[in-house]
Order: sequence, then C-alpha cells, then structure tokens
Amino acid sequence: MSKPWILLCPSSRGIGHALTRHLLRTTTLPILATTRTRDPEETKAALLKDLFPKSQPQQSSPTTDSSSSAAAAKATGPGVAPSSKISDSSSSDTYPYPSPPEHSGSTSSTSATPDSSSSSATLSSAAADVSSRLHLLPLDVCHEDSIHACAQKASSLFPPETHHLHLAFALPGILHPEKSAAQVDYDLALDTFRVNCLGPLMLMKHFGSFLPRKRTEFLLQDLQEEGQIPKHHATWINMSARVGSVSDNKSGGWYSYRSSKAAVNSLTKSFDLQLLSRSGGKAICVGYHPGTVKTDLSKGFWESSVKSGRKFWERPEEAAGNMAGVVAKLEESQRGRIWDWKGEEILP
Repeated sequence: MSKPWILLCPSSRGIGHALTRHLLRTTTLPILATTRTRDPEETKAALLKDLFPKSQPQQSSPTTDSSSSAAAAKATGPGVAPSSKISDSSSSDTYPYPSPPEHSGSTSSTSATPDSSSSSATLSSAAADVSSRLHLLPLDVCHEDSIHACAQKASSLFPPETHHLHLAFALPGILHPEKSAAQVDYDLALDTFRVNCLGPLMLMKHFGSFLPRKRTEFLLQDLQEEGQIPKHHATWINMSARVGSVSDNKSGGWYSYRSSKAAVNSLTKSFDLQLLSRSGGKAICVGYHPGTVKTDLSKGFWESSVKSGRKFWERPEEAAGNMAGVVAKLEESQRGRIWDWKGEEILP
C-alpha cells in the first residue's frame, strides 16, 4: 500500500507558513515544505516554534477519548462552516487546534488539574514527532534547476514505489497592482508571471509525477483517521484569486496580477485533465481563492477590503484552517474548477 505525504510551496511566511503549521497540528502525515531562504533550518525552527504551547486548557469531563477528540475536531475545525473561527493563540497559550490523531490517546481524569510531568512528556513526544515529520528544502520557483533539485530530494525521501503525494499546495504569489495599462512596468509584470504562473507550472512539471496513478493503492481507513485532508483522492491545489475570473471582472485594473491568475486557472484545468487521464479518480487538481488575507502581499489593500465588505482574514491562521477544511471536503466531481473560501465555485 502506498504511503501519503504532503507538499507545501512556499512555507516561509504568510498563508503557506500558517498552513504548514496547521497541517502539522492536525495530521500525522510527513510534510515536505519549501523555502527560498539560504538556511532551511531557520525556517523549520520558525514553523515549529510554539507549535505545542507549554500550557493547555484541561477539560473537566470524566473521560476524553480519541473518538470524542475527532468529533470535536469536526465540530470546531476551521472550514466546517463559513462562520467557523480559530481562537486567537497570539493572546494566550491556549492550544486552538485538535491534537494530531496520533497523540489523541484515551485518558481518564477526575480532576481539572493535569499531571505536569505526564503533560510535559506528552508535549515533548509530540514535538519530537512533528519535527521528524517536517522536511524543509530550499526551492525558488523562479529557477527550474532549484525545483528539479528539490524534486530529486523528494524522490529520496518518499520513493514513488512506496509513497504518493496526497496533498499539494502550490502557493507562490506576488502582486504589483496597476490602475491603468500605462502603469504596467515590463520587468515587474514579467516577475509576476514568473512567480504566479510559471512557478505553479514548473511545480506541476516536477512534482506531478508523485501523485497517485490509477493503479496506486492506499488505505482509506488510515486516511479516515487523519485531520483535514481529502480521504478518497489526492488533491493538487493551485493558489488562485477571484480577480483571475474574466467573467467576474467588473472593475478592471490589476493587469499583470489578474492575467497571471487567469493563467493559473487555465493551467489548473489543463493539469486536471492530464490527471484524469493518468490517475482517474485517484487525483484531482483545483484552484482556490482564500479571500483577502492580512499578509505582506495584500498590505496595500487591508483597509479597502474591510470597507468594501469583502472577506478579510485578520490572521493567516484563520485563512489556512478554513482552506484546509474546504479542500478536505471537495469531491472528485468538483475537479478542475476554482473554489473560494466558502466552498463556492468561481466561474472562469
């Protein structure tokens, strides 16, 4: 049986950083995350920092078992409904996510006070497990040699004979807004296409072969016990944007960014058709629009997003959790299309 793994590119900051941390918390699958920094270990340390806070709230209920933990994860996990929220961990040490299934063993308690030594040992074990599951590799989407080298290392970490890529997030993106064609800078526009369009395309070129084929067999029972990941098929997600929709363009502007994301939508459809032929129902490709997220990329539009009433995520952690939830619920019949943070389709 083939063993699943996860790819995130990039994971250094923004929603990619938050999404990597979210999947480390809520799944037990190995993760290959990429960074442009010269020191991947520095990025890995940042991803693991405070992943398991020292103090966690203790439920006063008599028993807590893995089934109730799973139910709680489904009931409160981001992406269950548009109104779902993640508690703000920046203001306290509260652990806002369900523990990974591997660490949700049965426990009994008659007191609200946890055993400090037992709790410390559990956290240490969890932290060690997460660190061993996270593989950080250098990758620059603007240089194909870098992508090829990373894919070669991935092949060593996860031999295709025994493993398959089950969940891939191609997230590279930059934004240079222009209100009119006269404001388009040739070099900046070229950079936009190199990152936003050619970046995902080269990732599909070099990592697409890791996705399962029609003959690939994987244990559905094992996947059912994981957190917010697709259970019946592998999924490749390209980061899209609503402004990439030609039919939805009612305001103009953003020439290079709009057209680069429209290109991403076209690539998504083409790659999904390739997967349909190669993998059948075992793998799909979709695009995803997260809404406006408070990151460096959208820094110039925070205020206007709030005033316009568009969805605005104050914290990348919220957007990441919601994204994982929406993607996990996608059926094979929804393949090849673009979906937004509410799970609604964005037309081309």
